Amino acid sequence: MAKVSRRLVLGGGSALLVGAGLDGPAHAAPMRGRQTADVCVIGAGYAGLAAAYRLKQAGAKVIVLEARNRVGGRSLTAQMKGGGWVDYGGQWVGPTQDRFYALIKEMGGETYASPDFGKAVQRDLINPKEFIRLGSEVTDTYPGSDMMDAMFTAVDDLAKAIDPEKPWVHPDAAALDRMTFAEWLRANVSNENVRGLAGNLVASVACASPEEISILQMAYLVRACNGLDKLFASDGGAQQDRLIGGTQPIAQKVAQKLGSAIRLGAPVRKIKWSDKGAVVFSDEISVAARHVVVCVPPHLAGAIEYDPSPPSDRVQVTQRWPQGLVVKVQMVYAEPYWREAGLNGASLDYQAVVGETADSGVPEQYSKKGIMTGFIYSEQARKTASLAPAERQKMVLAEMAERFGPKALNPLEYHEMNWSTQQWTRGCFTGFLTPGATTMFRSAVRDPVGPLYWAGTETSTVWPSFIDGAIRSGELAAGQIKAKG
Repeated sequence: MAKVSRRLVLGGGSALLVGAGLDGPAHAAPMRGRQTADVCVIGAGYAGLAAAYRLKQAGAKVIVLEARNRVGGRSLTAQMKGGGWVDYGGQWVGPTQDRFYALIKEMGGETYASPDFGKAVQRDLINPKEFIRLGSEVTDTYPGSDMMDAMFTAVDDLAKAIDPEKPWVHPDAAALDRMTFAEWLRANVSNENVRGLAGNLVASVACASPEEISILQMAYLVRACNGLDKLFASDGGAQQDRLIGGTQPIAQKVAQKLGSAIRLGAPVRKIKWSDKGAVVFSDEISVAARHVVVCVPPHLAGAIEYDPSPPSDRVQVTQRWPQGLVVKVQMVYAEPYWREAGLNGASLDYQAVVGETADSGVPEQYSKKGIMTGFIYSEQARKTASLAPAERQKMVLAEMAERFGPKALNPLEYHEMNWSTQQWTRGCFTGFLTPGATTMFRSAVRDPVGPLYWAGTETSTVWPSFIDGAIRSGELAAGQIKAKG
């Protein structure tokens, strides 16, 4: 297994084993000096792996350069001693995410239904000192639900009018791209608590504060993910299923099929290109290739040195494409005790540090432990980032106890993943265009430049911010290269 600091990656916890030991010796073969390939792929997350695998299947010689000492990108799975697993990045798959399901099947993986054994907990909109229980966030009524329904309908109606391939062609695109999501909420939602819950929930797609993303970009993301119901529902939505063993092992199985074509610990520093091809430079290897697929987060793609420079729009757009901010918290208990109280582990709280939770338990034949996942989004993540880890943990567990009872105060294990501190990611779930950038730069977000192609979940027009979007983007780039010949 590649050497990864558990303390750095997981925030401590000797009961977890990173990566399941599946990176394997296939990627340890030495590769130095100048290499040649038909295609050089930069990044071994799901986008890069999908692009490289489909190109290899088509007969192309591919070399993949990955900065980390592991594959999977924003997918990272820790196996628990005694059975079970925890996903520190992407962990769900749901209906219409067809490319991820197809890859899971192709790699011999299996899915299981996400735990959903009771009611969800939500802070009351009318009396914020109370929590209410919901059997369904979609069909249940509660004080203030009419205002939430109206807000969801307004966002969905706007999203339906957006062309996900060309969001800038909407007749009011310029005005919508100037208006932040927060401004739109203030103009359309009178109740402050509803604005808080709506902003926390809808903006979580990009892990952006409502103040830093435009309503056009927000509506585009909702449209590209097939609407709010598909985004947030468990049964029939994006959180419907999880993977046996976690999400990273599927990436590792793809990597095994690519074998020695993958070079780990090889961050790309420079790309020298012309219309005839490119040379990609890492610290110990350079790759001469006819085509290059850049499959890293946009702001990191912009940090690579290019000779000559790409067009101005491509250079500028990466400067307006920050990564979202979220801290993912994992609390492991002896058992999923909240189910005894008729709760399914899901919660929403527009006032707390932890804005959302989910039961991340695995089938009992693998582990009977209770795994509670929490998400600290954007502004709350910024506010609590400066706290000592022990102080932040105490704050998080106190909030869990308020929602799920005093047993929450004493987990067997507690872990955090702040993706913004990971050097080769710098944020999660996805990147988002800042206000004005969608209409200013238009198709520059994904237009090829000479032999250079751009992939990654941020570039997908179907399920961006999800693993499915990453896979689609890689397969799209592979298809473009195969068509070009």
